[in-house]
Amino acid sequence: MSLISYVTKIHFAENVLEDALEGELELLGITRPLVVSDNGERRRGVLERLVHGMPRWVDATLYETSACRATEEACSEAAALYAEAGADGLIGFGGAAAINLAKAIGLRVSHGGPLRHYAGMEGGRPRIRDVNPPVIAIPTIAGSCSETVGVAVVSLADGPNVSLVSPYLTPRVVICDPTLTLDLPATQTAGAGMDALTHCMETYIATAYNPPADGIARDGLRRAIGHLERAVADGNDLAARREMMAAALNGALASQKGLGGVHAMSHALGGVVAGGLDHGAVNAVLLPYVLAFNAPAVASRYEEIKREFSLPAGVDLADAISRLRERIALPASLREMGVARGDLEQAATLAASDYANRTNPRHADADDYFTLLEAAL
Repeated sequence: MSLISYVTKIHFAENVLEDALEGELELLGITRPLVVSDNGERRRGVLERLVHGMPRWVDATLYETSACRATEEACSEAAALYAEAGADGLIGFGGAAAINLAKAIGLRVSHGGPLRHYAGMEGGRPRIRDVNPPVIAIPTIAGSCSETVGVAVVSLADGPNVSLVSPYLTPRVVICDPTLTLDLPATQTAGAGMDALTHCMETYIATAYNPPADGIARDGLRRAIGHLERAVADGNDLAARREMMAAALNGALASQKGLGGVHAMSHALGGVVAGGLDHGAVNAVLLPYVLAFNAPAVASRYEEIKREFSLPAGVDLADAISRLRERIALPASLREMGVARGDLEQAATLAASDYANRTNPRHADADDYFTLLEAAL
């Protein structure tokens, strides 16, 4: 985690989608993109806006996924469609499922072989070469934080989530248009916003040394704290939507410093629980427990975060996060989201080996993670 690199090209403005997309498709030489979307029927309008906004000289093919996570099965299906269409680039349009899937498809069509071969836990990072087709990431939620990082979290056909990690997986271009989030339902807004806040908070207390990431993460915290509840309460509050998209972008950019125990466990649970989970809502449940666990190692940083929340010195940060979660009506326990006690042991083992655990400020092994998961159940 010693490398500091902010090289992804990002467009950020209201109603920037159409102009930015046309210009970047032309610059990248993409004429037959495969569009990967996870927006679903409830958000058909944003997908229609993308399709109708394509330049006339572009012949796009659409692949839609209804899953809340990127899966190896979907990757195989979409890779076949990519080849059949003669595609020459990818557009990840939506949340983490769509953007992670677009990255994984690019890896599959350019490298071949099973995705496990390229997983970080299998020593796969050196196997990923700079031959992937270009990916344009267009988030339609503010919080997935997958748009600017060289990481794709994918559920394998035979079980767990794996992280594909390489700078060559980083999207070539990101287009952040806050107007694409205006129709996002309140529950999704809340979960995505807590994901963004968690990215910023975990990055800020991560063990690696990266002063730019610290500054970006703290700015993201300030924006999320000030605007998350507004965005949940009124989805048409464009100023709040813009600030939450900025917070999510900050969290994504800063996360190159490293994450921590919350993401180690939520990555693990996402692969263990059948059908997947709302990643942001899971983070919202786990964050207070991890904050309490890490407190002995990073108490001084907690005081700085509490100042961003305008909390008095005696108020516990973990309690403040729990109260925020309650105010935006997210679940209070893992059990409410379908996690069973029988899922915990495998999830704890996977969390201990997850890349996010490497920069958690306090050493945590599988036993520690089991205890935390049990408390959050």
